[in-house]
Amino acid sequence: MHQDRFYISYTPTTPEIWLNGKEAHHILHVKRAKLGSKIMLFDGKGFEYIANITEILDDKLKVSIEQSKTVDREAHIDITIAFSVPKGKLVNFLIQKCAELGVKTLIPLHCDRSVVDIRSKSDEKTEKWNKVVIEASKQCKRNYITKIENVMLFDGLIKTICNYDLSLIACTESHAKTLKSVLNEHLSAKKIICIIGSEGGFTHRELEMAEKAGCVPINVGPSTLRIETAAIVISSMLLYAYSG
Repeated sequence: MHQDRFYISYTPTTPEIWLNGKEAHHILHVKRAKLGSKIMLFDGKGFEYIANITEILDDKLKVSIEQSKTVDREAHIDITIAFSVPKGKLVNFLIQKCAELGVKTLIPLHCDRSVVDIRSKSDEKTEKWNKVVIEASKQCKRNYITKIENVMLFDGLIKTICNYDLSLIACTESHAKTLKSVLNEHLSAKKIICIIGSEGGFTHRELEMAEKAGCVPINVGPSTLRIETAAIVISSMLLYAYSG
């Protein structure tokens, strides 16, 4: 039987807990749950809980946890997507779909040609995008939450490239390799980052810096993709290549 899933931002240490705020409102006023209703909770750290509503008080409710378990629905590859922020609501679409796919980490990136500059309001944006991630995890039954880093400068990101088994930079340069050929050469990679630039692409300076640091220039076909399209396509291809 299908059970609605709701997020709690902590791991319960007692069998009875109170829920309030947005999730309590959703449970009581959107789903119209009653005393005795069973709901599914997850904590974003791998645990999910079957709980029974035992008390309702104004806009909060008490639940009794009847069962807790770890359920691993995660991909067996650690993917980080660093991306120049696209305009408007397209960034929400990018974040939602990457979270649904199982991308582990998203890094908003400020590049030389970035059109959208969120450096002065990074915390505000991160808080908003975390809500998108939580809703996506609720819907797709992930028990983990995609981590969204604060905005990084391109130069700063490149200094972290050594932390990955395989580092990719998406571009349309003539010397770029196909993603398929690169993955065939790195069959044992477990932790991968792909850097996606603005609609205008990376500058020569950025590409040179990235390649010197060990990034492999890749393309995914003859078309020039939008930022959000590239993020979803590349994530999907990586998941497929390392599945099973």
